[in-house]
Amino acid sequence: MNDVWLECSKEKNCHSRKLCHTVHDFMIIKTRKRKEKKKEDTQMKKRLMVLAMAGIMVTGLVSSANIVSADDKEASGLEGKRIGVCLVYKGDEWCAAVADEFEKQAKDLGVDVNIQDGNLDAETQTKQIENYIAQEYDLIAVDPANADGLVPVLQKATDAGIPIVFFDNNADYEDIVSYVTWDSYETGQIIGKYLHDKIKDEKDGKANVAVLTMSSPVSIQKRIEGVKDALEDLDINYVSEQDYEGNREKASNIITNIKEDIDYVVAGQDNGGFGAMSALQALGNDTTEVYSMGGYGAEAFDTLAADDTNYKGTVVVSPSELVSSTYQVISDYFDGKDVEPLVNIKLNLCTKDNVSEYQSEE
Repeated sequence: MNDVWLECSKEKNCHSRKLCHTVHDFMIIKTRKRKEKKKEDTQMKKRLMVLAMAGIMVTGLVSSANIVSADDKEASGLEGKRIGVCLVYKGDEWCAAVADEFEKQAKDLGVDVNIQDGNLDAETQTKQIENYIAQEYDLIAVDPANADGLVPVLQKATDAGIPIVFFDNNADYEDIVSYVTWDSYETGQIIGKYLHDKIKDEKDGKANVAVLTMSSPVSIQKRIEGVKDALEDLDINYVSEQDYEGNREKASNIITNIKEDIDYVVAGQDNGGFGAMSALQALGNDTTEVYSMGGYGAEAFDTLAADDTNYKGTVVVSPSELVSSTYQVISDYFDGKDVEPLVNIKLNLCTKDNVSEYQSEE
């Protein structure tokens, strides 16, 4: 249009010049309107595109949020699962704390858990496992009373398609999901190395030691083995090594009947330690030191905090950590994830010097 107008404007005497001006003005206005409309359309398209992109992003975020939420919900792999738990012996304070943790954590995870006390008896546990099989539980978690007594019933569970997890103690059965525990031998090593330094520094490398052990479960024997191996290069006289059967009264009687002087008592778990402590105090003995393994709870921690004359230390095994690790293994199994065949939790020696750390966690 501009070219036409310029060419036309050369004809100064043209009678149509006024008309051309009018046409030119009209065309300019029309062109401007066309450009403005085009600009508005472009801006509108941009706005629509921005809104569309925003919508996509919001949808994506919502979808992502839904996906994450679903994954989080499924992450436990335990919602609605029925799990049978066989304890080894609820008469022990630590085992009772383990039972409490199984119950408490089950509520948070949406698990239907049935906990039974094996009372240190393989036959009792066999009946419990048979009941779990008959009721078609989704999984059975077992703290075996001994190494071989449960093998036949565990095989029945496997044949029925029910997976098995061991916690705390082990058994001579390999077809399991995982074994969640702590290193029993290392438990003994922790006490043994601590005593090694004390005996070397305070007793010139010589000491009389009484050992309170148990014939079952096998973990207690492993703990005692760890203690002895740590002390093997010292001059140790083991004045007694007897089975107290997890019973305080029997442990007390064993210590009471030892005629030789005792520098240290080592107990496989806290019932033995407290039985020894009561015997020594009844005898008026304020020099013999008592150490136990697998200790936990108010009684152990309060006794250490009070700086008892006899009870001096225990290897702490957290029931909460053991149970949470067990549930995590079970969750991973049901989620189809890879599961380690052996899971060990952390161990620490608790004395009067650091007991406050554990009292705050209890």
